Amino acid sequence: MKDIGCAMDTILRYIQDMCFYMGLILPIIIIVRFVQIKRLKAKTNFLHEIGITLFFMFLTGLLSQTILPAVSIRGGVVQFINGDYQAINLEPFRVLSETYNAIKYLDLWQPFLINFVGNIVMFIPIGFFPPLLWKKFDRAWRAIGTGFLLSLAIEILQLPQMRSSDVDDLWLNTLGACLGYVLYKNLPNTYKKSFKSNQFG
Repeated sequence: MKDIGCAMDTILRYIQDMCFYMGLILPIIIIVRFVQIKRLKAKTNFLHEIGITLFFMFLTGLLSQTILPAVSIRGGVVQFINGDYQAINLEPFRVLSETYNAIKYLDLWQPFLINFVGNIVMFIPIGFFPPLLWKKFDRAWRAIGTGFLLSLAIEILQLPQMRSSDVDDLWLNTLGACLGYVLYKNLPNTYKKSFKSNQFG
């Protein structure tokens, strides 16, 4: 139980860090969208704009925890800190055996909650929001492919930053995007239509 508590503390810390960056990007998103709408004289709707804002806020939060260096302020000096070690796993499905062994032999649930479940859950919005907001993503291969390509880009960009890159993250993230698309497809059609804008992206 103590291990689960530690895992939850870690997850909460990730969420808090994400919220910081999401708050920073919010006014920028609002200003950019306002300028785009005015310049193009485009028609949109309130729910579409709410969805756009939430999606790009989440995307910023996600990237802040995966490819952006951590920010530290010491003595009035801003420092950007990369990871302190690098590990590369090219063996597919190693996460399954490692998670199983951690639970069975060590009674540790943290690898399951963070490495396994966490990698799936954090990509659910990537499969959910694009088809909800844009018609061109209303196909499984495009929505799920977006999740795969984003995950691949993150893993590649982590290589020069002394962070861990793992092929298992790639399929777990893609699975998360797949679940997000399934959630989208199960929404009522009237609800889905209310979030789309035919004239503006």
